[in-house]
Amino acid sequence: MPEKITKKLNGIADKIVDNSPWVIGGTVLLLLVYLSVVGQAQARIHDHPEQSEFNLSLSGFGTLGVVRRSSDELYFHRELSMNASDSEYSFKPDSLLGLQVNVDFTESLDAIAQVVLKDRASDTVLDSLELMFLRYRPNRDWAIRLGRTSTDLYMLSEYRNVSYAYLWSRPIPEFYAITSSIAKIDGVDISYTHELGGGSWETKLAYGTTHSVLAVEAGFFDVNLKNVFALTSIYTWENWIFRLAAASVEVDELEFQTNELVEGLNLVPDTLWPEAGVLAQNIDGPGQKLQYYTLGLQYDHMNWVIQSELGYINSDWGITQSFYNGYLSVGYRVDEMTFYGVLAHIDNSEEPTRYVSPLLPDHLPPELSGGIKTLYEGAVEALSASQIEQTTFSLGMRWDLYPNTCVKFQWDHTWVDSRGTALWTQAQEQIGDAEVDLLSLNFNFIFNL
Repeated sequence: MPEKITKKLNGIADKIVDNSPWVIGGTVLLLLVYLSVVGQAQARIHDHPEQSEFNLSLSGFGTLGVVRRSSDELYFHRELSMNASDSEYSFKPDSLLGLQVNVDFTESLDAIAQVVLKDRASDTVLDSLELMFLRYRPNRDWAIRLGRTSTDLYMLSEYRNVSYAYLWSRPIPEFYAITSSIAKIDGVDISYTHELGGGSWETKLAYGTTHSVLAVEAGFFDVNLKNVFALTSIYTWENWIFRLAAASVEVDELEFQTNELVEGLNLVPDTLWPEAGVLAQNIDGPGQKLQYYTLGLQYDHMNWVIQSELGYINSDWGITQSFYNGYLSVGYRVDEMTFYGVLAHIDNSEEPTRYVSPLLPDHLPPELSGGIKTLYEGAVEALSASQIEQTTFSLGMRWDLYPNTCVKFQWDHTWVDSRGTALWTQAQEQIGDAEVDLLSLNFNFIFNL
């Protein structure tokens, strides 16, 4: 076997071994339950065919899409967990393929596994596994899921990758690009649903860990989050859906170029630069905590479909600064076509803390003073890299060709602040504010096998 292929296979194997024990344990558990229950199900089918409840189904979804970008300086991200495209025309941002297996073991026990292939920032095999969980329903009101699940924090939680299931060419980047880092967790959730006031009210509590690789301006941002708590409350009444969610996460491990920066800052004596330790603590990842809050509303009746979500991230971590975001989408159906417009915005909730350049004694050796100034410049760059401010106005059309296929055309015009480009990758340093146009043509489909 060629040496390059051998190294690549070994690398993949190492990454699989290093992945979350939740996923590996869940895989083993799922296989054991599968073998056990399938054996029982086959015996039941043989002895009592009319009593069998076992069922296995395979389905899938996909998007073939092309995007044209007007800017030569700013490269587009559909979400930060995907690579930015540096081409004027590109199929990479929106094109994807997904496969899902549903297994009904009994009336109260089932399992779901979903794999999505797309242009990810991560090359780890298990990161393509979007869902893999066992679900137990002791009765019609309660449900418990164990494994890799969606966090259910926003409207598209359960079908973020299924472009056929929503109106636009892609999830609104101002709202979904950053939160894709906690779109799934390895853990457990429990939900309770009951009737209230003529509608249905579902409350869900989730706990677990998650791993993400994000493509950011300075390179790949590899982060493990622990103690992920998520609480979601959804009320469905006639043509309305109301959603309220909150989440808390803690940084466990971080692999990023800031690790070396933190080490260097901690080596600087307080007598030379008192703020060095403060900067290191602000930049360092492990132990940092973030809170996320979101409010969603949807109205879908007759010709009109209106949807809006508002979000806020509270963070004391300098690398991910606090911000608020939201969007309003209005669509109108005319036969098989739906015309829509979207207004979206994201902005930091406050100006980042400014640190004064170190005042160093004149007698310091040039190598030492130069090194400290380099650390200062690196710290300022790291703290400003997550600044974000942009507004997008979109117009689009969805055409439902058949019950399982549709075509979407969308135009986006984005105003990007010169100091708030965190959702883009810059080919060169941006001078002044920028405006970017995107033209998208997508073919979306779903299928059953």
